[in-house]
Amino acid sequence: MILVIGGSYQGKTEYALSTFAEARFFNQAHLFIKKRLSEGMTQAAILDEIKATTSEGQWVIIADEIGNGVVPMDEADRTYREVAGRILIELAKDADEVHRVILGIGQRIK
Repeated sequence: MILVIGGSYQGKTEYALSTFAEARFFNQAHLFIKKRLSEGMTQAAILDEIKATTSEGQWVIIADEIGNGVVPMDEADRTYREVAGRILIELAKDADEVHRVILGIGQRIK
């Protein structure tokens, strides 16, 4: 599994498609996490679902880094930010490669 992260609208999807054309894509993982949290799922269950979905074949998981910047005032938004960050940490640990994309330029960081 390959993890591609970066800020919103920084060219992550385009980078992943051009760099890992042969892979399958799990795009906008951060929004998937938000949706699952709103449905009442736990952090562990969401992580397990992502891992199960991407367990076979070559997958690229693409997600926004949402932990940088202003801390949200709303408690639910802070929880989402924390859970998404913790899930991405676990995915990064398991990933064969991690790439960070800024301004459309990708850099392998693992």
